[in-house]
Amino acid sequence: MKAGPALYGILSANAAVSAIVSNRIYPEIAAQGATLPLVVYKFTGLQPSDTKSGVSTLDEESYVLVAISESYTDVTALASKVRIALDRYTGTVNGVEVQSAQLTGYDSDYDSANAVYTAATEFTLRIKI
Repeated sequence: MKAGPALYGILSANAAVSAIVSNRIYPEIAAQGATLPLVVYKFTGLQPSDTKSGVSTLDEESYVLVAISESYTDVTALASKVRIALDRYTGTVNGVEVQSAQLTGYDSDYDSANAVYTAATEFTLRIKI
């Protein structure tokens, strides 16, 4: 949805995140054969804030951001940097006004088929429409 470009802008402008992944931040799915580590962000839901007199002027958009690396230590460090970059973020980036961003969950896993570790952080962003 609307917050996707903001997520990319926030993460790519963050020195700690970009030092690890450069510009390897992808919506929905990583490029085939992309170099690791990387981050994929996926839209997971929308909660509009309708009013009695009109349409929503503020939406809550939910995303999961998945850090992927061949190393458990590296993936947890990257997920931590993603969290620091996004949690409680406010501002306008790539034309999107983010009123707030809140961490709502975290999970990690090992993908044995691809021999990679994943760490998923979940965020809800309040976006001005």
